[in-house]
Amino acid sequence: MKNIILLAILYAGFTAEYVANKFLAGNLDLDGLGDFNVAVSVATLFSVIFILGSDSGLNRFIPKYLENREWKKIKGYIAYYLKLTLIICFCAGILSLAVDYFLRRYHLEKLVHESYFAMILTPALSVFTILGALLLAMHRRYLSSLTTELLKPLLFLAGIRIWIYFNATINEYEAVALLLSSLLLTVTVQSWLSLKSIPFDFFSEKLQLCISEWRSACIPMLITDLSNNFVSVIEIWSLELLHSNEKSVGAFSLLVFISSIIWVNFTAILYFISSRISTIENDRKALQKYYSSNALWLLFINIFTASILIVNAGAILGWFHSDMIAYRNWFYFIVVGTTINALLRLASPFLRLSGYAREASAISGKILVISTVVTPVAISFFGIEGAMVSLVGIHFIRGLWYSVSLKTVRGISLV
Repeated sequence: MKNIILLAILYAGFTAEYVANKFLAGNLDLDGLGDFNVAVSVATLFSVIFILGSDSGLNRFIPKYLENREWKKIKGYIAYYLKLTLIICFCAGILSLAVDYFLRRYHLEKLVHESYFAMILTPALSVFTILGALLLAMHRRYLSSLTTELLKPLLFLAGIRIWIYFNATINEYEAVALLLSSLLLTVTVQSWLSLKSIPFDFFSEKLQLCISEWRSACIPMLITDLSNNFVSVIEIWSLELLHSNEKSVGAFSLLVFISSIIWVNFTAILYFISSRISTIENDRKALQKYYSSNALWLLFINIFTASILIVNAGAILGWFHSDMIAYRNWFYFIVVGTTINALLRLASPFLRLSGYAREASAISGKILVISTVVTPVAISFFGIEGAMVSLVGIHFIRGLWYSVSLKTVRGISLV
């Protein structure tokens, strides 16, 4: 029953994102949608860097601190990383806006891109990510999912609808501003819920810093998170820079987005397992049982989801944009590949959160190098088709590598 409730929340949020992307595709067209997605991906990747792995570290440390009632360490962790992240974010945001102003001031508009402006998203994105992870680490998985997966896309969709009602059209900069508004409102709600969920008076409690211990775990997790996010956007960036057809960026981003409903199932699993793995890391049999049961559930729901997408591919693609129907066969390829890759990637959180963050980061670093070399080459020769093969192939290699490593260091496997 709990799985069904969480899945309902995640699917409702994904539906809101579906509708929001439908409006954006209709108003920005495929080339404008591509520019918007590139800009947001840049801001998202930088926010991953700026939070320094603290979101993943929350699920490593907070559950243990809660069990041991170490309130000072909980406050110290939250205060330290929020303060450090916000300082970095605001400096980067101001620098990015200054670059945008400089280029416009000296009539270098050809070098101006929405990505400079989108950097105003990084402070909100960073805090949004940390607070969402904090609620999850505090075992408030429903509150975490309601805010991060449902409230934000609903507010973004509402903002788009209201804007179009009064202005008829929307451009990429206005869409970024609306996304910022939805993030700020969500962060406000997350902050209130976090303070209510913390089992002590946050403001009166003294803090205790364990910076060296936190960094030793968070830095490897940062490398893993950075690699995972970079692998997810390098195709879009490479298409933007290396492919002459601007519509291909929007088409590719839509194909990946539509098929990413399969990753929603993976996210649902992640909400349940993230705050528990570290508490049973010393019990290999319990970890194996937990891994196997979650893998079986993920396989079942992914096959079901993929079947629906494949059967209704033409209708779904045409609903977003008539030009998308031409990519139906490649959509099948991405859907099947994503189904397999999501199952393989389940090894990653079990590896990272059970004490082997460095092993996971080593794999991620190598995947980062591979994707940086392979993807631009594939796109240079084969365009959008090369991007799709690169996407599925690199994700497969990454997931398989995680699975083999988990078997090697923990003796835990899918079968």
